[in-house]
Amino acid sequence: LASAYGRLLDFIFEPALLPTLLPRLVVLALALLLGTLIVGALASTLAPRARRRARGALWWRLLGTPLDVARVAERFAGVLWDLVRGAAPLAKPSLSELGRAYAELLSENLGQPGFRELVVTVHDVDARRDLIFALLSEPHRHRFFEPRPGQPTGRRSLETLDLAGAAREHAIDAFVGALSLPVATEPHLVSFAPDSQWRGEVHRLCGRPDAVGRLLDEVAHAGAEQVVVVSATAELGGPHTLNATRRDGRGRVGEHLAAIEAAALRDGIGSRGDRFQALFQVRPHHNPLGPLDFGGCYDERSDREQTLAELVHRGFEDAYHQFIDPVVGASGERLETGN
Repeated sequence: LASAYGRLLDFIFEPALLPTLLPRLVVLALALLLGTLIVGALASTLAPRARRRARGALWWRLLGTPLDVARVAERFAGVLWDLVRGAAPLAKPSLSELGRAYAELLSENLGQPGFRELVVTVHDVDARRDLIFALLSEPHRHRFFEPRPGQPTGRRSLETLDLAGAAREHAIDAFVGALSLPVATEPHLVSFAPDSQWRGEVHRLCGRPDAVGRLLDEVAHAGAEQVVVVSATAELGGPHTLNATRRDGRGRVGEHLAAIEAAALRDGIGSRGDRFQALFQVRPHHNPLGPLDFGGCYDERSDREQTLAELVHRGFEDAYHQFIDPVVGASGERLETGN
Protein backbone atom coordinates (compact mmCIF):
# COMPACT_ATOMS: atom_id res chain seq x y z
CA LEU A 1 0.00 0.00 0.00
CA ALA A 2 2.84 2.40 0.88
CA SER A 3 4.63 1.67 -2.40
CA ALA A 4 1.40 2.23 -4.39
CA TYR A 5 0.88 5.55 -2.59
CA GLY A 6 4.44 6.55 -3.36
CA ARG A 7 4.02 5.70 -7.05
CA LEU A 8 0.85 7.80 -7.15
CA LEU A 9 2.68 10.80 -5.68
CA ASP A 10 5.56 10.34 -8.13
CA PHE A 11 3.06 10.23 -10.99
CA ILE A 12 1.25 13.39 -9.85
CA PHE A 13 4.40 15.41 -9.21
CA GLU A 14 6.25 14.22 -12.28
CA PRO A 15 7.92 17.32 -13.83
CA ALA A 16 6.49 16.63 -17.26
CA LEU A 17 2.94 16.19 -15.90
CA LEU A 18 2.74 18.80 -13.15
CA PRO A 19 2.28 21.92 -15.35
CA THR A 20 -0.80 20.39 -17.04
CA LEU A 21 -2.33 18.63 -14.02
CA LEU A 22 -4.08 21.65 -12.48
CA PRO A 23 -5.69 22.84 -15.74
CA ARG A 24 -6.89 19.30 -16.40
CA LEU A 25 -8.47 19.09 -12.94
CA VAL A 26 -10.17 22.44 -13.49
CA VAL A 27 -11.52 21.30 -16.85
CA LEU A 28 -12.70 18.03 -15.31
CA ALA A 29 -14.49 19.88 -12.50
CA LEU A 30 -16.17 22.23 -15.00
CA ALA A 31 -17.23 19.26 -17.13
CA LEU A 32 -18.77 17.55 -14.11
CA LEU A 33 -20.56 20.77 -13.14
CA LEU A 34 -21.86 21.24 -16.69
CA GLY A 35 -23.04 17.64 -16.80
CA THR A 36 -24.86 18.07 -13.49
CA LEU A 37 -26.59 21.20 -14.77
CA ILE A 38 -27.62 19.48 -17.99
CA VAL A 39 -29.06 16.53 -16.11
CA GLY A 40 -30.87 18.89 -13.74
CA ALA A 41 -32.27 20.91 -16.61
CA LEU A 42 -33.51 17.77 -18.38
CA ALA A 43 -35.06 16.44 -15.20
CA SER A 44 -36.72 19.80 -14.57
CA THR A 45 -38.04 19.93 -18.12
CA LEU A 46 -39.30 16.35 -18.23
CA ALA A 47 -40.80 16.41 -14.74
CA PRO A 48 -44.58 16.83 -14.46
CA ARG A 49 -45.54 20.47 -14.65
CA ALA A 50 -46.47 22.07 -11.35
CA ARG A 51 -49.99 23.30 -10.96
CA ARG A 52 -48.71 26.81 -10.29
CA ARG A 53 -46.92 29.23 -12.58
CA ALA A 54 -43.43 30.21 -11.51
CA ARG A 55 -41.11 32.99 -12.54
CA GLY A 56 -37.42 33.64 -12.06
CA ALA A 57 -34.10 32.42 -13.40
CA LEU A 58 -33.59 28.79 -14.34
CA TRP A 59 -30.84 28.56 -11.70
CA TRP A 60 -33.37 28.74 -8.88
CA ARG A 61 -35.49 26.03 -10.44
CA LEU A 62 -32.44 23.77 -10.73
CA LEU A 63 -31.33 24.41 -7.15
CA GLY A 64 -34.77 23.80 -5.66
CA THR A 65 -35.11 23.53 -1.89
CA PRO A 66 -32.61 21.90 0.51
CA LEU A 67 -35.13 19.49 2.06
CA ASP A 68 -37.83 17.26 0.59
CA VAL A 69 -40.98 16.32 2.45
CA ALA A 70 -42.14 13.76 -0.14
CA ARG A 71 -40.86 10.68 1.74
CA VAL A 72 -42.38 11.82 5.03
CA ALA A 73 -45.70 12.57 3.34
CA GLU A 74 -45.64 9.20 1.55
CA ARG A 75 -44.96 7.42 4.82
CA PHE A 76 -47.75 9.31 6.57
CA ALA A 77 -50.25 8.60 3.79
CA GLY A 78 -49.28 4.91 3.77
CA VAL A 79 -49.87 4.48 7.49
CA LEU A 80 -53.18 6.33 7.25
CA TRP A 81 -54.26 4.15 4.31
CA ASP A 82 -53.49 1.02 6.34
CA LEU A 83 -55.89 2.34 8.98
CA VAL A 84 -58.61 3.16 6.47
CA ARG A 85 -58.52 -0.03 4.39
CA GLY A 86 -58.13 -2.41 7.34
CA ALA A 87 -57.42 -5.94 6.14
CA ALA A 88 -58.73 -5.36 2.59
CA PRO A 89 -55.98 -5.85 -0.06
CA LEU A 90 -56.64 -2.57 -1.88
CA ALA A 91 -54.16 -0.37 -3.73
CA LYS A 92 -53.46 3.05 -2.21
CA PRO A 93 -55.59 5.73 -3.91
CA SER A 94 -54.71 9.34 -4.70
CA LEU A 95 -54.35 11.88 -1.91
CA SER A 96 -57.80 13.36 -2.55
CA GLU A 97 -59.47 9.94 -2.54
CA LEU A 98 -57.56 8.94 0.59
CA GLY A 99 -58.58 12.19 2.28
CA ARG A 100 -62.21 11.59 1.41
CA ALA A 101 -62.09 8.01 2.71
CA TYR A 102 -60.40 9.06 5.95
CA ALA A 103 -62.85 11.93 6.55
CA GLU A 104 -65.82 9.62 5.97
CA LEU A 105 -64.38 6.97 8.29
CA LEU A 106 -63.76 9.55 11.01
CA SER A 107 -67.23 11.12 10.61
CA GLU A 108 -68.98 7.77 10.89
CA ASN A 109 -67.09 6.75 14.02
CA LEU A 110 -66.80 9.98 16.02
CA GLY A 111 -66.98 9.20 19.72
CA GLN A 112 -65.79 5.61 19.36
CA PRO A 113 -62.42 4.59 20.87
CA GLY A 114 -59.62 5.91 18.67
CA PHE A 115 -61.84 8.35 16.75
CA ARG A 116 -61.94 11.94 17.93
CA GLU A 117 -62.74 15.35 16.51
CA LEU A 118 -60.04 16.99 14.47
CA VAL A 119 -58.68 20.54 14.12
CA VAL A 120 -55.61 21.19 11.92
CA THR A 121 -54.05 24.57 11.19
CA VAL A 122 -51.84 25.24 8.16
CA HIS A 123 -50.58 28.46 6.59
CA ASP A 124 -51.68 29.55 3.13
CA VAL A 125 -48.72 31.36 1.53
CA ASP A 126 -50.83 32.84 -1.26
CA ALA A 127 -53.74 34.00 0.90
CA ARG A 128 -51.32 35.14 3.65
CA ARG A 129 -53.57 33.69 6.32
CA ASP A 130 -53.99 30.50 8.30
CA LEU A 131 -56.43 27.87 7.09
CA ILE A 132 -58.29 25.82 9.68
CA PHE A 133 -59.36 22.31 8.66
CA ALA A 134 -61.84 20.87 11.15
CA LEU A 135 -64.04 17.82 11.54
CA LEU A 136 -66.44 18.34 14.45
CA SER A 137 -69.68 16.89 15.73
CA GLU A 138 -72.84 18.85 16.49
CA PRO A 139 -73.59 21.24 18.10
CA HIS A 140 -69.98 22.51 17.91
CA ARG A 141 -69.70 22.04 14.15
CA HIS A 142 -72.37 24.58 13.21
CA ARG A 143 -71.11 27.23 15.63
CA PHE A 144 -67.46 26.72 14.65
CA PHE A 145 -67.95 27.63 10.98
CA GLU A 146 -70.28 30.57 11.63
CA PRO A 147 -68.88 34.12 11.23
CA ARG A 148 -67.52 35.55 14.47
CA PRO A 149 -68.83 38.85 15.79
CA GLY A 150 -66.58 41.75 14.91
CA GLN A 151 -64.80 40.01 12.05
CA PRO A 152 -64.99 41.26 8.45
CA THR A 153 -67.75 39.69 6.39
CA GLY A 154 -66.61 36.51 4.66
CA ARG A 155 -63.34 36.12 6.57
CA ARG A 156 -64.44 33.02 8.45
CA SER A 157 -65.53 31.26 5.26
CA LEU A 158 -62.14 31.98 3.69
CA GLU A 159 -60.18 30.52 6.59
CA THR A 160 -62.19 27.46 7.66
CA LEU A 161 -62.80 24.22 5.77
CA ASP A 162 -65.28 21.60 6.94
CA LEU A 163 -63.75 18.13 6.53
CA ALA A 164 -67.15 16.60 7.25
CA GLY A 165 -68.64 18.51 4.33
CA ALA A 166 -67.51 19.68 0.91
CA ALA A 167 -63.82 19.92 1.92
CA ARG A 168 -63.50 16.26 2.96
CA GLU A 169 -61.11 15.50 0.07
CA HIS A 170 -58.59 18.01 1.50
CA ALA A 171 -57.94 16.05 4.71
CA ILE A 172 -54.54 14.77 3.52
CA ASP A 173 -53.72 18.17 2.02
CA ALA A 174 -54.01 19.65 5.50
CA PHE A 175 -51.60 17.09 6.98
CA VAL A 176 -49.04 17.29 4.17
CA GLY A 177 -49.21 21.08 4.19
CA ALA A 178 -48.55 21.14 7.93
CA LEU A 179 -45.50 18.90 7.39
CA SER A 180 -44.01 21.30 4.82
CA LEU A 181 -41.48 23.76 6.26
CA PRO A 182 -41.32 27.41 5.19
CA VAL A 183 -38.50 28.02 2.66
CA ALA A 184 -36.72 24.74 3.54
CA THR A 185 -39.15 22.56 1.56
CA GLU A 186 -41.43 23.03 -1.40
CA PRO A 187 -44.91 24.10 -0.25
CA HIS A 188 -47.75 21.66 -0.77
CA LEU A 189 -50.09 22.60 -3.61
CA VAL A 190 -53.82 22.26 -3.03
CA SER A 191 -56.50 22.77 -5.68
CA PHE A 192 -59.72 24.18 -4.28
CA ALA A 193 -63.04 23.29 -5.82
CA PRO A 194 -64.52 25.73 -8.37
CA ASP A 195 -67.58 26.25 -6.14
CA SER A 196 -65.53 26.93 -3.00
CA GLN A 197 -64.71 30.36 -1.57
CA TRP A 198 -61.36 30.30 -3.42
CA ARG A 199 -63.02 29.56 -6.79
CA GLY A 200 -60.79 26.73 -8.00
CA GLU A 201 -57.46 28.44 -7.28
CA VAL A 202 -54.27 26.49 -6.54
CA HIS A 203 -52.66 27.63 -3.29
CA ARG A 204 -49.35 26.85 -1.59
CA LEU A 205 -49.61 25.47 1.94
CA CYS A 206 -46.91 25.07 4.59
CA GLY A 207 -46.62 24.83 8.35
CA ARG A 208 -46.23 27.88 10.61
CA PRO A 209 -44.03 27.07 13.62
CA ASP A 210 -45.54 29.85 15.75
CA ALA A 211 -49.21 28.96 15.10
CA VAL A 212 -49.76 27.48 18.58
CA GLY A 213 -51.72 30.52 19.73
CA ARG A 214 -54.05 30.39 16.72
CA LEU A 215 -54.58 26.67 17.23
CA LEU A 216 -55.50 27.19 20.89
CA ASP A 217 -57.99 29.90 19.84
CA GLU A 218 -59.66 27.54 17.39
CA VAL A 219 -59.72 24.65 19.85
CA ALA A 220 -61.41 26.90 22.43
CA HIS A 221 -63.91 28.05 19.79
CA ALA A 222 -64.62 24.40 18.96
CA GLY A 223 -65.88 23.90 22.54
CA ALA A 224 -62.88 22.30 24.26
CA GLU A 225 -62.79 22.93 28.01
CA GLN A 226 -59.60 21.05 28.89
CA VAL A 227 -56.46 20.88 26.75
CA VAL A 228 -53.34 18.71 26.85
CA VAL A 229 -50.45 20.39 25.01
CA VAL A 230 -47.77 17.92 23.85
CA SER A 231 -44.49 19.30 22.54
CA ALA A 232 -40.97 17.94 22.02
CA THR A 233 -39.33 21.29 22.81
CA ALA A 234 -37.71 21.51 26.23
CA GLU A 235 -38.01 24.62 28.38
CA LEU A 236 -34.60 26.02 29.37
CA GLY A 237 -34.64 27.05 33.01
CA GLY A 238 -31.85 29.63 32.96
CA PRO A 239 -28.12 30.09 32.29
CA HIS A 240 -25.47 27.41 31.82
CA THR A 241 -27.64 25.40 29.41
CA LEU A 242 -26.05 26.38 26.09
CA ASN A 243 -24.85 23.89 23.51
CA ALA A 244 -22.41 24.31 20.65
CA THR A 245 -23.93 25.78 17.49
CA ARG A 246 -24.88 23.19 14.89
CA ARG A 247 -23.01 23.49 11.59
CA ASP A 248 -24.96 20.96 9.55
CA GLY A 249 -27.88 22.20 7.47
CA ARG A 250 -30.62 20.23 9.17
CA GLY A 251 -29.24 21.08 12.59
CA ARG A 252 -29.20 24.82 11.92
CA VAL A 253 -32.73 24.83 10.51
CA GLY A 254 -33.89 22.65 13.40
CA GLU A 255 -32.40 25.01 15.99
CA HIS A 256 -34.39 27.94 14.63
CA LEU A 257 -37.59 25.90 14.34
CA ALA A 258 -37.27 24.64 17.92
CA ALA A 259 -36.59 28.16 19.25
CA ILE A 260 -39.61 29.62 17.41
CA GLU A 261 -41.89 26.81 18.58
CA ALA A 262 -40.73 27.09 22.21
CA ALA A 263 -41.33 30.86 22.27
CA ALA A 264 -44.72 30.52 20.54
CA LEU A 265 -45.74 27.77 22.95
CA ARG A 266 -44.82 29.91 25.96
CA ASP A 267 -46.69 32.93 24.60
CA GLY A 268 -49.70 30.92 23.49
CA ILE A 269 -50.18 29.18 26.82
CA GLY A 270 -49.57 32.39 28.75
CA SER A 271 -52.14 34.39 26.78
CA ARG A 272 -54.79 31.70 26.16
CA GLY A 273 -54.56 29.47 29.22
CA ASP A 274 -57.43 31.26 30.95
CA ARG A 275 -59.81 30.28 28.14
CA PHE A 276 -59.89 26.69 29.40
CA GLN A 277 -60.91 25.14 32.68
CA ALA A 278 -57.59 23.29 32.74
CA LEU A 279 -54.50 23.22 30.54
CA PHE A 280 -51.87 20.51 30.95
CA GLN A 281 -48.45 20.19 29.36
CA VAL A 282 -46.40 17.14 28.40
CA ARG A 283 -42.85 18.27 27.55
CA PRO A 284 -39.38 16.78 28.02
CA HIS A 285 -37.02 18.31 30.57
CA HIS A 286 -34.15 17.76 28.13
CA ASN A 287 -34.22 16.94 24.42
CA PRO A 288 -31.02 17.16 22.34
CA LEU A 289 -32.80 16.13 19.12
CA GLY A 290 -33.94 18.87 16.79
CA PRO A 291 -37.09 18.76 14.66
CA LEU A 292 -35.12 17.34 11.69
CA ASP A 293 -32.80 14.90 13.49
CA PHE A 294 -34.56 11.77 12.24
CA GLY A 295 -31.33 9.77 12.43
CA GLY A 296 -30.51 10.86 15.96
CA CYS A 297 -27.76 13.20 17.13
CA TYR A 298 -24.95 13.57 19.64
CA ASP A 299 -25.98 14.75 23.11
CA GLU A 300 -23.24 16.91 24.64
CA ARG A 301 -24.66 16.81 28.16
CA SER A 302 -24.65 13.02 28.37
CA ASP A 303 -21.73 12.52 25.94
CA ARG A 304 -23.50 9.93 23.79
CA GLU A 305 -25.66 9.45 20.73
CA GLN A 306 -29.41 9.73 21.24
CA THR A 307 -31.87 8.20 18.80
CA LEU A 308 -35.38 9.07 17.75
CA ALA A 309 -36.64 5.77 19.17
CA GLU A 310 -35.30 6.75 22.59
CA LEU A 311 -37.05 10.11 22.35
CA VAL A 312 -40.37 8.38 21.58
CA HIS A 313 -39.85 6.09 24.57
CA ARG A 314 -39.10 9.08 26.79
CA GLY A 315 -42.26 10.71 25.45
CA PHE A 316 -44.35 7.80 26.74
CA GLU A 317 -42.68 8.14 30.13
CA ASP A 318 -43.27 11.89 30.24
CA ALA A 319 -46.94 11.39 29.36
CA TYR A 320 -47.36 9.06 32.34
CA HIS A 321 -45.31 11.14 34.78
CA GLN A 322 -46.69 14.56 33.80
CA PHE A 323 -50.33 13.78 32.95
CA ILE A 324 -51.66 10.26 33.33
CA ASP A 325 -50.42 9.55 36.88
CA PRO A 326 -50.87 13.02 38.47
CA VAL A 327 -54.06 14.00 36.61
CA VAL A 328 -55.96 10.96 35.34
CA GLY A 329 -54.85 8.70 38.17
CA ALA A 330 -55.44 11.29 40.89
CA SER A 331 -58.92 12.13 39.57
CA GLY A 332 -59.80 8.43 39.47
CA GLU A 333 -58.85 8.03 43.10
CA ARG A 334 -61.23 10.82 44.09
CA LEU A 335 -64.23 9.23 42.36
CA GLU A 336 -66.87 7.96 44.74
CA THR A 337 -67.57 4.26 44.50
CA GLY A 338 -71.17 3.12 44.69
CA ASN A 339 -72.17 0.46 47.25
